[in-house]
Amino acid sequence: MSLTMMSRKSKSKYFEPTAVDRISECPDSVLVHILSRLEETEDAVRTQVLSKRWRFLWTFLPSLLFRYYAIDDYGGEGEDFRVARNTEFVTFVEKTLFSSDCKLKKFGVEFEYYPRFASNVDLWTRFAAGKGVEELSIQLWPEDTEYELPQLLYDNSWFKELRFSHCRVIPQGNVAWYSLKKLSIGRVKVGNDVIEMILAGSPVLEILELHNCQGFSRLSVTNSCMKKLILSDFLNIWDDSGLEISAPYLLSLEMSGRFGKNCRLANVSSLVDAVFNCDFMCYADDRANDYERIQNIVVVFLASLLHVKNLTLGTWAIQVCISAILLFCD
Repeated sequence: MSLTMMSRKSKSKYFEPTAVDRISECPDSVLVHILSRLEETEDAVRTQVLSKRWRFLWTFLPSLLFRYYAIDDYGGEGEDFRVARNTEFVTFVEKTLFSSDCKLKKFGVEFEYYPRFASNVDLWTRFAAGKGVEELSIQLWPEDTEYELPQLLYDNSWFKELRFSHCRVIPQGNVAWYSLKKLSIGRVKVGNDVIEMILAGSPVLEILELHNCQGFSRLSVTNSCMKKLILSDFLNIWDDSGLEISAPYLLSLEMSGRFGKNCRLANVSSLVDAVFNCDFMCYADDRANDYERIQNIVVVFLASLLHVKNLTLGTWAIQVCISAILLFCD
């Protein structure tokens, strides 16, 4: 072999690129931050198979979010299949929770709930409360039953944000959510007394969202911290009085979806922004007279918003207003 050929081989070998795992060389804090950007906790857990370097990194995640819909799984169909897959999901959640080695900031779970999973969800909520979770989300989709929130959740000064749906809200004592800034409740039936307890026990609450809730007729918010109220699909059709809202410190109000017989604004003197994109139920047995009733409700409602700086009306509200104006002109 000539010297020239040896020289070429040596140079070729010297300049041959080598594969370097730059990501794995990052500090743990950076890697954990990367994992926290993944939408699903399950995806973060899967990274443990990459190498020994990644094996336990996911256990330091400050947020654990679990979501599963068996009905969207194309591997099978029927209730037995959904229950089986949800059981697998529940097992995965518990295994992951008890492998967590970090103070949790956020915990969320969303899946199709069955009564057989009540003790499991109880375990998760106790775990979250014990970890000092600041943001808790329990989004359930039951067939014909609801999960009852455990009493320990009503006395927790760690919570800053709470979200739950399809849950029975039955506090047996006072509500103590002294740090809560945002509360979102969906598909829940609660009475006036429970709503009052929640508002009284949340002195620094800034944002309240009520989606598809019913059972109460008054929403009196005297808390000066409350700045935004979001209401959607309030079908309290069995109460002729409808819903009365009094929130003198409120700055923003959003209403959308279907509403029952009536809705009145008693005091929203500080309101700056309002979105009125909803419609009231019209009864088919006397649509002509009932539509006139709805016109009067909308006119009175909008009269309460004359001082609002930014007012957004939905298509239905605009049509009702135009009809009322034409009727007045005639």
